[in-house]
Amino acid sequence: MSDKRRSEGRRRAWGRGPIILRFDSLEKREVLSAAGHALPDLVGSSLVTVPSADWGSTVTVTGQVTNQGEGDAAGPFNVAILAGGRPMVNRLSVALGDVTIPDGLAAGQSIPFTATVRLPANPVPGMAAGNGLLHLSLKVDPHNQVPETNERNNAGVGSGYDQTVVSIVPAQPAQLLATSVGTYPAATTWGKSLAVTTQITNKSYGAAPATRAQVVLTPAGINQGTGWDVTIGSIAVPAILPWQTVNVEKSFALPAIPPVLLATGADQFTLTILPDADFLTNPVGPHYAVSGIGIDQATVGISLSADATAAPAHEDLPDLAVATVSPSKGDLVWGGDFDVNTAVQNMGTVDPGPFRVRFLLTGPSGNTGRTIFLGDAIVPGLAPGYSQPITQTVTLPSRLPSGIILDGIGQAKIVAVADPENGINETFKNNNTATSAPVSLRLLGSDGSTFVPNTPDPETLLNANRPTLARYQKAAKLAQTAAATRAGQVTPQKKLFRHPPPKVGGNNSLSVFPKKVANFFKDIF
Repeated sequence: MSDKRRSEGRRRAWGRGPIILRFDSLEKREVLSAAGHALPDLVGSSLVTVPSADWGSTVTVTGQVTNQGEGDAAGPFNVAILAGGRPMVNRLSVALGDVTIPDGLAAGQSIPFTATVRLPANPVPGMAAGNGLLHLSLKVDPHNQVPETNERNNAGVGSGYDQTVVSIVPAQPAQLLATSVGTYPAATTWGKSLAVTTQITNKSYGAAPATRAQVVLTPAGINQGTGWDVTIGSIAVPAILPWQTVNVEKSFALPAIPPVLLATGADQFTLTILPDADFLTNPVGPHYAVSGIGIDQATVGISLSADATAAPAHEDLPDLAVATVSPSKGDLVWGGDFDVNTAVQNMGTVDPGPFRVRFLLTGPSGNTGRTIFLGDAIVPGLAPGYSQPITQTVTLPSRLPSGIILDGIGQAKIVAVADPENGINETFKNNNTATSAPVSLRLLGSDGSTFVPNTPDPETLLNANRPTLARYQKAAKLAQTAAATRAGQVTPQKKLFRHPPPKVGGNNSLSVFPKKVANFFKDIF
């Protein structure tokens, strides 16, 4: 090569400004630095859950993590469970929970896990309108605690491995009704026992959990629910399947003298059975008798004993008073959780024993004639003159029963009621209730309307969802079969990764310049 050509080559190489050097990625260097020992490769190899659920409901997730690398995983690591509108993990994914995998996942081994997570209360960002499909995904070792040969397969392997789909379907509602009630004896005296039998029927398509039925006495001629009710106890009701009926009974010991609310001189009373006393199937209250005498009500005579005075005295009684009610948030979201703080003071002369403090959502007026049940706190007892602070975490329900319409955006109040069922004989009841300052409601429905979403009518819901449920039950069965097959394999037959790791050779292959640049200098020099 002549000197002239050599000079021209130098000018072409160096005369156009600085040369930009391209270095290999840090990921590649990490792999090279660990080339002296084998590394694990962690992947989600199974993910199965229920085919359908409703917003805000809890579901059980069963999964499996496999180490398909050549080295053992050093130290524990987490597996994140996420929900999204697309079958992938991205910045819009919503975290549902984590599962910790203990230390010692050896190469070629798998470990199963089971977790219970709560679905989001409302549609997640990026969810396609109208399809009702929520994608659940796994992300193995989301914080990169374990060095691996391939970090790209920690999520996004595929359906049945680390992805599954839940169809959002409103839960089938249950409807509990008292269809028969009887008392024995039909006439008794205060201080004696009264046996009550009742028949509870679930007249709907949804299964009802175990509940309790409230047994209430009201003076004859006064409507139940008008403030003169006294609860003498409750009857445990087992879980009831759709369109099934159970018969339950219990014997109650009546007080020696009538409670203050019943001390009107009357000896005839209406006994009412109120199913679902804990609002497990219907959050809207208060509950009232719906059928009348002979069905969910009965007439019973209760008179003073012969040796009782004509005007029984109530001397030593408790007196529960509720103080200021303060929610932790001034902006409430439909289906969301929040805390409520209050205090209850006993201004009477005796300890009432265990009692309830009930938290309700009312309209801006604070009227408790139409409420939404939020939760109960149980106080074991309260000595005279003492005050008990209460902090209770409550949840706005994600749906209301069919036919109940509430404005989605507006004002509301939180009400705390001590002894809401009037089961404790007190001096008077006027101080048992306290109301919070107004709070804002953000109750935007899942369809974009400004109304709270409702549970559809049971018959309509069943017919509308039969094809969808059948399709996803079939898909879930196939996924479970595939998961069971994979669970029996100690070493996976197929490597689970979407993007293979970069190919890395020995140290001789690591070069600063690209190959053609190196050849260019070789030709010149």
